[in-house]
Amino acid sequence: MGNVYMLFWFDVEDCTVPQSDDAAGRLASILTRHGVRGTFKVVGQKARVLEQRVRYKVIDALQEHDIGFHANWHGLRPQIAEYLAPLDWEDGVAEFERREEPGLLDVRRLFGVNPVTYGQPGSNWAPHVFPALRKWGIPTYVSGFGYIGVDCQPFWLGGVLCTSHMSGKRLAGQPQRHHMGMNFELGSPGELTKHKETFSRSLEQLSTSGGVVSIINHPCTLVLEEWWSTYVKPRELTEAGYRHFEEFVEWALGMKGVRTTCASELVALYPDLAVGRCFSQDDLATIAGELGGGISFIRLGTLSVSAAEAFGLLVNSLNACLTTGKLPEGVSCTAVYNPTERATPLMDKRTVPWDEFATATRDVAAAIARNNSVPNHIPVAGASVSPAEYLGAVARTVQRLIGGNGPESDITIQPEECRFEDYVDDSAAAQSCKSGMMLEGFTAPRLLEFAKLLAWTVKPAILRDGS
Repeated sequence: MGNVYMLFWFDVEDCTVPQSDDAAGRLASILTRHGVRGTFKVVGQKARVLEQRVRYKVIDALQEHDIGFHANWHGLRPQIAEYLAPLDWEDGVAEFERREEPGLLDVRRLFGVNPVTYGQPGSNWAPHVFPALRKWGIPTYVSGFGYIGVDCQPFWLGGVLCTSHMSGKRLAGQPQRHHMGMNFELGSPGELTKHKETFSRSLEQLSTSGGVVSIINHPCTLVLEEWWSTYVKPRELTEAGYRHFEEFVEWALGMKGVRTTCASELVALYPDLAVGRCFSQDDLATIAGELGGGISFIRLGTLSVSAAEAFGLLVNSLNACLTTGKLPEGVSCTAVYNPTERATPLMDKRTVPWDEFATATRDVAAAIARNNSVPNHIPVAGASVSPAEYLGAVARTVQRLIGGNGPESDITIQPEECRFEDYVDDSAAAQSCKSGMMLEGFTAPRLLEFAKLLAWTVKPAILRDGS
């Protein structure tokens, strides 16, 4: 039986009434009393307001837990998705940093720590965020929404460990949901029973494999009657909400096989065992063979390799062969990230001379070493091919070499299926545009397009539960 980990996290965002400050502190104190470390994602403006209101008792309560970053402002126009929607990759990354970093600095200053996680306000998920998170040293992405997900469980994306899409279908095909909210309904009759039923369903479904159940609360919902209002609940209903929350925590902690985790512990639970590892020729043969069924991530026992990492491994292996005359016994996996423009795919297969393909491979290996990313397109024999098509040809060539054969005199480059795009949820992207947070008529086709490019880096996170 695998352990099931409860991830309690809180979006600390409301600045309208001081009672919401108290709610965040009260919930933090409940968790502390039960030995549970929560994850509190704080908006930059909320941090500034806590300081202005001199709410140091609340700040002290939150400091007992993980601190995350939840954007500079919440609900201010333009929303994150709105200002990123028209931008290209590089400009979008720079604009996200410019607008959001002031809030990050305020959260760091107020709490004295670098946030251990980020999660966007509402449906403001965007691919451009990931390079900024790596730059800021934020290793995890804790959220209840995103365009990309794998197996209804944590996954790696863009070098960041994510819990932002915990519903849909498992890899084996079963529909499941391991994300639950506890918000305005706290304290209402019958709702505690519903919360227990929801959690029990996840516990049963994860009982064999183990995994994470993501549990979200917005502290303001304990005291407000509706979002972004100043209508405050009656005191007795607020108190009933706190009792409801605490009773749920006590009940869940008493369940067999249930443990708790927080953002700062996720990377230890789901370590990336691929980056930095030396992959043997047998490993490379397996990776190359798997890519024959379409370009996607590959799982190898207790680790997984993204399509981008597979690209780096196989290109570097072939390049080493070109340099030394033989395939290396092993190749170290380095972090390789996504292309930033979509290449025009081939309509039919074509062949190119081996020597020109080899020249292209030397150039690609140099580009990976220089940029740590999959190139947007690869010039080969006077033409431009997509990285997926090129990777397919490299994989077939590496397979031949490992099998003891020389390269073919003419290398076939053919259309390839980008199976990693299967993990991009088009319906979630459409849903985000229709969210009440967005202006009416908002569309963001470029965000979806960049999500499909970012998916070069997606791979399952594999639970390493040593308890």
